[in-house]
Amino acid sequence: MPGQVQTLTSASGLLSLLDEEERELQYYGLTQLEAVADVFWTEISDSITKIEVLYEDESFEHRKLAGLVASKIYFHLGEFDDALNFALGAGDLFRLEDTSAYVQTVVNHAIDKYIELRSDEAEVDGRLETVVERMVERCFEAKDYAQVVGLSIEARRLDILERALASGDTKSLLAYVQRDCIDLIGSVKVQRQVQELVVKVLMQLEEPDYEAICAGLSKLSSAETTAGILRHLAEGDEAKVLSAYQIAFDLNASASQEFTKAVAAALEPREDGMAEGGGAALGRIGAILGGGETLRLHLEFL
Repeated sequence: MPGQVQTLTSASGLLSLLDEEERELQYYGLTQLEAVADVFWTEISDSITKIEVLYEDESFEHRKLAGLVASKIYFHLGEFDDALNFALGAGDLFRLEDTSAYVQTVVNHAIDKYIELRSDEAEVDGRLETVVERMVERCFEAKDYAQVVGLSIEARRLDILERALASGDTKSLLAYVQRDCIDLIGSVKVQRQVQELVVKVLMQLEEPDYEAICAGLSKLSSAETTAGILRHLAEGDEAKVLSAYQIAFDLNASASQEFTKAVAAALEPREDGMAEGGGAALGRIGAILGGGETLRLHLEFL
């Protein structure tokens, strides 16, 4: 019928355009191949070398497009490393907002590769880092802070983690990190760095969660800082004193005996004889940390 668009049944005609000397014809061929790559990828893969040659030709103005076409073909071939490498070469033509299986698969592979390189403390391709950071920015825009937290911890990007904690529901995200993330970190060094950051952010809150702070400090073996917090609470009003008692009971139940002894020792009266506030409360906190108060309460209950 006149005016009816003919259905394309082969990519051979488009592939032949890549052999032309005119750059515009090569460009047109690539634009059309990119549009039909998901359908004719098997046929196009037989001529992948032609596409790679155009990509490697630095004088070719549209080499990024060649990279995108090559990336799509390698994706369909299941060669995800090559698909990622050419996607990186495609630059901004590789659109993260695309929800296709191709983009999602390559992005996931990029993130996995980035995490692997960061974990091995190996050099990271700047283009790969750009793709990951573009993805992170999309997560921030979507307010998907939990995903950013997980990615930043796996990739050892504490700068991104700190930003995520400050951007979302800080208390909820901190609880998520402490409850579900820290213990899963394989590196003791990174685990400590994340714990230190969590304590830092907790202490910066307008209303610090001292129970969470002391729990974190116990994992960092920071006895002096923990004792300082307990002393501060013991010198406060009744609610703060009760909070100090609860923290002491929690530490007695979960922290090492070595740590609780160190905290109790740091709470003992100063050698210079200068008076300290919260004396009675501090004495009871020391008893709780030593386990004596817990035993007394247990016997009373019996």
